[in-house]
Amino acid sequence: MRSYAALLGVLAALLMLSWASMAHVPLISEEKENISLAMHISDPAKSWAIYGFIKPHVVHYYSFDVKRGQRIYLSLIKSADPQEKDFVPAMILIGPKIETAGNAPDWIQLPKGLGGLVAATKNASSATYEPFGPSSFIKMAELDLPAPESGRYYVAVYSNVAQGHYGLAAGYREEFSFADRIASPIRLIFVWLWSGQSPGMILIPYFVAEIISILIFWRSSRRTAYSFAGTMAAFLFLATSATVIGQTAFNLTRAPFGPEVYISLTIALFHSILGVIGLRLARSEAGMLQRTLMGIIGTMALLAGSGLIMGPILAIAASMLPSLKSPMPSTPDPRS
Repeated sequence: MRSYAALLGVLAALLMLSWASMAHVPLISEEKENISLAMHISDPAKSWAIYGFIKPHVVHYYSFDVKRGQRIYLSLIKSADPQEKDFVPAMILIGPKIETAGNAPDWIQLPKGLGGLVAATKNASSATYEPFGPSSFIKMAELDLPAPESGRYYVAVYSNVAQGHYGLAAGYREEFSFADRIASPIRLIFVWLWSGQSPGMILIPYFVAEIISILIFWRSSRRTAYSFAGTMAAFLFLATSATVIGQTAFNLTRAPFGPEVYISLTIALFHSILGVIGLRLARSEAGMLQRTLMGIIGTMALLAGSGLIMGPILAIAASMLPSLKSPMPSTPDPRS
């Protein structure tokens, strides 16, 4: 009991770190090419990251409403995929009393009475490593200013030459709803796809983990519904740990090694501890203590984005499933 309590204490501390796994709430760009149909950002103070793909001489428009003096923060990034090294996206802030500055292409829609501020574009020499994903990206441009007037503002993202994947970060207040945390594993998969990875590369650890969990359960003498669901959940948690380690290694081929890497490894450790505890509980007697701990592990995993959503659901279900041993096939009596 004391060992479980100590491990849960460690997990609770690491859970606080894993909650930072989304510096921004990821969104998929609607790729609106007309300013009157711009994708609307409901809360421009909340930290969002909108991921999209754009072709040359195409514009994607975004809109948001702010009051005079409210902070406007925008950051433009691009994928660190080497195949997109010639891709140089740019952005323009359009709004009331915005002083027009910079050379905007003549195919940018600038409504009457609104000014356009072109953000200075800088193609960074090296990528930035993001430890909480983990992922990597290249910073392209940034704007941080108070709104000169209350009203609706627009951001136009475009490319003059090559096509590629870009990300528009908007807002500065890091706050995440319960739904944001639950959906974080799926959203991270989209970010990794955005960076140029294949679905197979991302999902292989989960397929392998489930195959191993089924084999271990089949060879186990404790074949109960509780054990089956718990074993499946535990290996999904371990798969998340393997995914974090794999993504860390992959993104270090694009970005330089730094102390942030240890944050990623600590998050991987958190997921692996969840898996080890879950597996130990699944292979033990399904008493009240074990069921309670399995439910706690599942809840922690759900909040931390471990197990690709299905893992926490299985762990929580295991805490309520029957522990009756499934009947083994009978061996025919050779004398009959």
